[in-house]
Amino acid sequence: MKAAFLREFHKGLSIEETDIPRPGPGEVLIKVMASGLCASDLHIIDGILPTVKTNYIPGHEMAGIVWELGENVTDLKVGQHMVAAIDVLCGHCRFCRTGQTHLCRELVRIGFERNGSHEEYCVIPKDSVFPINESIPFEQAAIIPDAVVCMYHAIKDKGQVTAGDRVLILGVGGLGLQGIQIAKHFGAEVYATSRQDKKLEIAKQFGADVVINTTKCDLEEEIMKITEGEQCDVVFDNIGIKSSIESCLRILRPGGKVVVVGYNDPTLEVNYQQIVIKEKEIIGIRGSSRQNLVDAIRMVEKGIVKPYIYKTYKLEEINEALDQLRNGTSLGRTVVVFDK
Repeated sequence: MKAAFLREFHKGLSIEETDIPRPGPGEVLIKVMASGLCASDLHIIDGILPTVKTNYIPGHEMAGIVWELGENVTDLKVGQHMVAAIDVLCGHCRFCRTGQTHLCRELVRIGFERNGSHEEYCVIPKDSVFPINESIPFEQAAIIPDAVVCMYHAIKDKGQVTAGDRVLILGVGGLGLQGIQIAKHFGAEVYATSRQDKKLEIAKQFGADVVINTTKCDLEEEIMKITEGEQCDVVFDNIGIKSSIESCLRILRPGGKVVVVGYNDPTLEVNYQQIVIKEKEIIGIRGSSRQNLVDAIRMVEKGIVKPYIYKTYKLEEINEALDQLRNGTSLGRTVVVFDK
């Protein structure tokens, strides 16, 4: 089979021929049909994630077909369409026992600490296999375990968005376009920002009430005008740099929440008075729980959320796709698709 290996940091992935892996006890072999790309792939290549080592296969947004069952796997069937939960869990720590599976103390992630989906066949634990209706295209299904469900976790659990909330998504792209749909489902009034008019046009199509090009106006002034001085209840920072946190706090109402989804700068700086005197909160979000994934799959199957795919690529084109993601020319989530 073909696979994309990370052989060296700061270089492109290497497309190579390698043996098809075989599933062990409690494992499943997946024929990968689609593998999503995200900013974390760039962080992996750049060597900024301390748990990631070279000489492995990245890729953490996987959709495919159950191809072969390992020993003791009786609750799955060959031929099922599936998506893969990224997190491989211990199942016995405090967080796993209380449903906070994304915080597992012994967490190992598909595509980070073990081989992932940028390959034609992938072995994963059976507990990471989540069946999905065959009517969902593989390229859309692939991004549910990250781009869709991370925004679902951010909006529902961390932002606690409810009907009537004024929500701003700072940086609308692969994550934000899914987030608009989810926030609208919860009844929010949604504002979306970008530096590209093309992205904002797509945001409108997915239901954004207001779109703001931050190169053409002052964001704080625009929000004060739109909300008649009341500002935003919840702001989702999909950019993750020092200046983006500052922008979020300036447009956030007293008692509001900034949910940090993107991470690029290693540190952040904030004004203490914004936090203490006005009781503003900064909340991190990492991945999602297993129940979140079940909920997100259901939302897609019911048509509440339609995962937006900007473009698809062949495995041999993966470095071109990553370059477009890095230079900002990608207008949404991009996905590697494999031959049937």
